[in-house]
Amino acid sequence: MADLNVFVDGTWLLVQCGAGGSLANSTDTPDRRFPLDFSRLNSALLEHVRVNWQCDGIGECYISTSIFTLPHGFDDWPTQYVDITQEQVEKAKKAVAAREAFVRSAARAGYKQDAVFRPPIRDYIIRKLADRKYQEKQVDTSVVALLVKAAITKAGDFHAVVTGDSDILPAVRVAYPEFTKNVFVTTTHPDELNARHRQTAFSLVEFQFDVPPFYMQNKENAVQIIEGNHAYRCEECGLVFSQPRPVPARQRPRCRNHRPARVAP
Repeated sequence: MADLNVFVDGTWLLVQCGAGGSLANSTDTPDRRFPLDFSRLNSALLEHVRVNWQCDGIGECYISTSIFTLPHGFDDWPTQYVDITQEQVEKAKKAVAAREAFVRSAARAGYKQDAVFRPPIRDYIIRKLADRKYQEKQVDTSVVALLVKAAITKAGDFHAVVTGDSDILPAVRVAYPEFTKNVFVTTTHPDELNARHRQTAFSLVEFQFDVPPFYMQNKENAVQIIEGNHAYRCEECGLVFSQPRPVPARQRPRCRNHRPARVAP
């Protein structure tokens, strides 16, 4: 019996789900967050493996990210530090709230939070964030460690790593040279319009995996992992959307950009 274990670089995935990210751009609302359903993601990954292999179900799932712990009196920092603004404080609070909500969503789908780090925020971090120079150090190494441990102790299982970090797989190869046999990546497609994502995807998929990569923002895949019981691909443009009610049987699924205008009574 073989299970599928899933390891998520939550910091990277949250960016892809954010407005303007690769997943958001696959929908008819690219200016909004992509509502990822982690349970449906697991199901889609499981079916991806089952195309050519016997895989019984979902095993262990981990999400790794870093969420700053905000101190009491954080709102007063602009009065304590001359180079920290109220706007930066509010931005940090929104970022923390977004990551908390993302991790809670993963936890509801059974993802373990052992690799969710909560370092205290410092004034110098706020400055680095403003200059886009802050780099997380624990997330990538945790994903590698969890993945390698599972691959070695559960060699008969399959292991999906959800990431856009091209440095992860070379690190995995050092500790587990046979990883291409039962490990595969879930990432953005090499045809992604963003040049940086494109280069990263090529670096990730250049390894000769037995199980092919799963490209999340492919329209066929994005429709499988979006929240909602009624998810569709627009027959006009191919963009993904979900809605509270099913499309009537006699109607073709169309996104908001291609639905016929209602005629006023």
